[in-house]
Amino acid sequence: MLNKLNIFLPSILAMLAITVAAESKYPVKLKFEPISTCEVSMLLNSHDVPEIIVSSWKTTNETYLSKPPTGMIAKYDLNDDDIEEIFLYLSGQNMCGTGGCHLIIFQFNTNNQILEYRTVRSSSDDILILNSLSNDGYRDIAIRLMAGTNISKAQAYTVYEWKNGDLKQTDKTTLFQQSNNGD
Repeated sequence: MLNKLNIFLPSILAMLAITVAAESKYPVKLKFEPISTCEVSMLLNSHDVPEIIVSSWKTTNETYLSKPPTGMIAKYDLNDDDIEEIFLYLSGQNMCGTGGCHLIIFQFNTNNQILEYRTVRSSSDDILILNSLSNDGYRDIAIRLMAGTNISKAQAYTVYEWKNGDLKQTDKTTLFQQSNNGD
């Protein structure tokens, strides 16, 4: 009986290791959900977002009444503090450029107990978290930028490093192919 256990034990441990690895599988694709115009305005007006973004949102809402801009959010804990950062993606006429539309990241400040604006980038809503937090405090995030003003997405993702609320573009790109089930 002991010999049979010795034979099966490595198999059982390997299956458990695969299960654990599957639970922490990277990359993680952010899932954006629509939010109301009012909710977007509240986020933009109360958290030190640069005035050019706030005025662009307001002007676009006032100018394009029949097709107003849209806001979508996704959440992910980027710094492993058990508090999710908020990704706000804004799109609409005159809000997007050659790199994409506005991606704004907010982070909760536990000292002040407020949500704070951290950074804004031209982007799309196609964002991947590539890895767990590294020993030096960085997390790699891949963002598929737009391929010019024709609203199509670039083939490769541009890799950024996130650390303490700062998002810096690297010189790396990566390709990622979605599985058939959309994951």
